[in-house]
This record gives sequence, C-alpha cells and structure tokens, in this order.
Amino acid sequence: MVKLGFSLYPERHSLDKSLDYIDLLSRYGAKRLFLSLLQFGEESQAIVALYKQIIAYANDKGIEVVADISPDFVANNRWTGQIIAKAHEFGLAGIRLDEALPLVEIVRLTENPHGIKIELNSSTDKSLLLDLIDAGAKMENLICCHNFYPHEYTALSRAHFMEMSRFYKEHRLVSSVFLSANTATEGPWPVTEGLPTLEELRYAPIWLQAEVLKATGLFDNIIISNQFIEEKELAVLAETIGREALVMEYESSLCLTETEQKILDYDHVYRGDVSEYLIRSTWPRVKYGKESIPPRDQERNIQPGSIIIDNDLYTRYKGELQIALKAFKISEKANHVGQLTDESLLILDFIQPWQSFLLRRKS
Repeated sequence: MVKLGFSLYPERHSLDKSLDYIDLLSRYGAKRLFLSLLQFGEESQAIVALYKQIIAYANDKGIEVVADISPDFVANNRWTGQIIAKAHEFGLAGIRLDEALPLVEIVRLTENPHGIKIELNSSTDKSLLLDLIDAGAKMENLICCHNFYPHEYTALSRAHFMEMSRFYKEHRLVSSVFLSANTATEGPWPVTEGLPTLEELRYAPIWLQAEVLKATGLFDNIIISNQFIEEKELAVLAETIGREALVMEYESSLCLTETEQKILDYDHVYRGDVSEYLIRSTWPRVKYGKESIPPRDQERNIQPGSIIIDNDLYTRYKGELQIALKAFKISEKANHVGQLTDESLLILDFIQPWQSFLLRRKS
C-alpha cells in the first residue's frame, strides 16, 4: 500500500503552526515528512533548535523524517565528516542527497550503525546507483526520491519520469515521488507555480495526481510537496491513497438499464493478457451472465476512454466491460455506455494489468 507523506518549511512560521500541521497530517495517516535544508546558509542555532523540535514531535507521532542536504549545506553547516552523527542527533530517519557526494563517502554513509537511510535523487541519474552497487554500498540503507519543480514547464517529461522510476523500482529501492496540493502555496523557494515531479500533473486535481502516481505501481510514498494543504483537499488525497483500487470518472447521457449500471459499478480488474485496443474486465460477465443486456441502436465509432459492455448478441462474452485504448468501430454486439472524462483519460495511460479499478459517474 502506498503511504502518504508531506513537507514542511517551518522557518517562516511559528513552532505551534508547524506542530498543528503535523497533527493534522498524522490524523490522515501520514507516515513520512520531508524537510529541505538546502535553503540555509551558515548554521543558525535558532533554526537547529526549531528543526530538532519538529523532528522529535513528528517521530513521536510515528512519522519518519528525511531531510534534503547538499555539498554546500554540509560545508556551510559544519557537517563535514560527521553527516551521520549530525543526522542521528537531529533524529532523522534519512538524508536525501539532492546533489551527490563523493562515491566513497556515500558508500561509507550507507554503512552507518543507526540504519539511517541514504536517499538518492531519482530524477537525474542512473550511474550513481550502479556505481554504488559496484562499490559495495549497503543496499538496505539506500532509498530514492524524485525532485519537485517550482518553475512551470521544468518538471519531468512523462518518458523520462517513467524511465527513471522503473529503473529504481527494478533495483528494489523504496521510492518516493511528489505531488502538488492546489490549496497550498508555499515551498522552499518564493515561487508559487506548484511543486510537482511530473509536469503534466502540475495543476491537476489532487485526486487525479494521486491516481496517476498509484497507477504506475512504482512508488512506496506519495509526498505533498507544498504547505499548508487545506483539510478538505487533504481528505480527498488521503482517501485516494488509502484505496487500493484506482478510480476513473465517466459521463453518460444514456438511460442505462439496471444491469448496465450494475456492471459499471462493479469492482473491476484489468485482465492480464493485454490487448492493444481494450482494457478488459471479465468478471462481470460471470456475475451478470444470466441477465439480459439488450443491444443498443447507436453510433459504432468509439474513442479512447469509451466504456463498452458486451450485450446479449455476444453470448458467452455478455456482460464483459471494456474501456477503449484507441479509436475503432464496435459491432452491434457491444453497447457504448459511457465515456471517461478528459481527466481520467490520463489515468488510462498509466493503468497496469491486474490493477483493480472503479468507475465513478461524474456528478
């Protein structure tokens, strides 16, 4: 099951506001907190004290904390030669290397006695992980996380995003990714154009962002990148992440029969023998095989996202539900009963065989 995470940039706010935010996210099941230390210059005792209190409070709530560091941060804040000691002192579960340190040093960090995880940047590079494997790094202490991108149009393309995500998943690293809340406006930098990993999700509704990231099957943690998400949007996100099945919305202008509606409302599974033309959900034909599904006199040309139910004329296939992946023409043995919304078409691009899914009529 994918876990919910969130981010905090607390230096511009009171401690109480940050702790209240942790309380809110904890109530909705968050298990991961991301902190960025990249924006700091020289070490400030006040900032150190603030972060230690926040980390300790999160840990008491059962929330693991991973902080972003860089070579400049290490040098400017006197962490050189004592990264693990400092991270342990802070109470961190992991440190994220936004920029790589020398290979030998990263290997040594993975060998730490505290089980502190070393998080690699999975948006930019494959060679570092391969070099770490060759150098004998302790793999159980390596995890990975994508970047987020405050500047519009600079986040990852779909092709690069999928290539890098699959690479790290194949190497069995616990993997995290960021999405951007629409009711939150703050990140580590003074830019408010969203903070996604994947550019095409930048302004999408949060449920859609989460469904797409879930549909890839490539991530263990989905992290809200900006603060402070409003509770109404958070509730939608938590429900989406906590539900195993994907949800896709559809529209229909037809007066559907009772059986057609029951089939649409069924708990579907994407059949594993993949077709170029269709996503197939075959269990409804077992459940409703004895009920009548009359043929419809309708247009036979369908588009990607068209929802189809085989009717009485298809005999043994009667009751099977399909979703079109491309344009083609159906026969009179199939009824076109609805169309995925434009938003849900994006989920359709990522859904994997054997994934469970639900169809929800758009209200």
